[in-house]
Order: sequence, then structure tokens, then C-alpha cells
Amino acid sequence: MEIKPLQRKDFGKIQRFAITGMHLSRYTSNRFELYFYAKYFWYLELLRATRIYAAYEGDEFAGVLLLDIDGEQKAYRSWWAQKFVALMEWIMQRGYADTSDQYGSANDEMLVNYKQRQHVDGELNFFLVNTEIVGRGIGTQLLIAAEKDLENKHIYLFTDDGSTYQFYDKRDFERVGEKQISLPVNGEDVALTAMLYAKQY
Repeated sequence: MEIKPLQRKDFGKIQRFAITGMHLSRYTSNRFELYFYAKYFWYLELLRATRIYAAYEGDEFAGVLLLDIDGEQKAYRSWWAQKFVALMEWIMQRGYADTSDQYGSANDEMLVNYKQRQHVDGELNFFLVNTEIVGRGIGTQLLIAAEKDLENKHIYLFTDDGSTYQFYDKRDFERVGEKQISLPVNGEDVALTAMLYAKQY
């Protein structure tokens, strides 16, 4: 496996793996909604990123990690992507406000509280591996590659108990905040624990 520039042709794969790997299907069972939400989520985080680390096995996409470091230039620019994200946010505010607001508000509250006692330098804002490649330590190798460039940085990330948060427990991240929320999904309330992790490099 090697770390090299992310290929535009793999954006579709990333969006597809996000649906399964990040359990986006818990928010809706509608395939049409899932497709557009996965695309929105990817471009939202890609536009925020200042550092992009992509893993490949030969020509096969294996994983991607994004960082948003304060004071650094954005790594990706696209007028089309910006317009798409803005349109999706307009739609979600009108049709999915309860779901998006609860999750976002919980994360915002945890981060505000944490920043009152700790300076932070940036966020690990997207982390995904190819769900068709297992048992090869792709996530670990991506994180190691990113960590080589994070000396003296204090980094945080958001996750929840519906994701593989144990990965961060095993890699010396500290859980510095958590908040119970309830998301309306397909007519039912789904309990979820939002989590804030951080690490000093």
C-alpha cells in the first residue's frame, strides 16, 4: 500500500463506501436520499480540508483521510461542489432540520466546551477505508502517514457510538466529550451518543 494523491475518479467509490462504512443508511432507507446525502457529505468535508491523504494498493483505492488545519489553504476548490453543498443544505434545512440540527448542535456544544480549556489546531474531519478490503491495516497506515506531519498539533474529531470509535481508543486519542441525542429516523427516535475525541502530537 502507498500514500499518493487522491484521484478524482474515486470520488464515486468514496461516496458509496461512506453509505456502508459510516452507516449513513441509519438516517434514511430511501436510496435516492442516500445517494445525494453521501455526495453532499463527501464534498462538504473535501471543501473544508487543507490536507488530503489517500491510500492505494496499486491502482485500487484503499482509503482517504482529510484534515482541516487552522490557517492553512484549502486543498480542493470547486465552484460546482460549493453550489451543490449549498443547495443540499438549503434542502435539508427545510426537510431534515430535526436530524441535522441535533447532531450538529451536539458536536458544536462539545467543541465549544472543550475549547474553553484546550487550544486546538485543527480537525480530522473525514476518515474512510475501502470496505471491500479488510484486514490490511489501511486505517492505521493512513493515520500514521498523517501523524508524521502533525508535530505539536492538537487535533480533534467527531464520531459516535454507531461508528468504529474503538479505533481511536486504541490509538491514544482521548474521549473529551460525549452527548446523548435522539434522531428521528423513518418515524422512530434512534438513540445515539455523539463523541468528541482529541490528541496532542
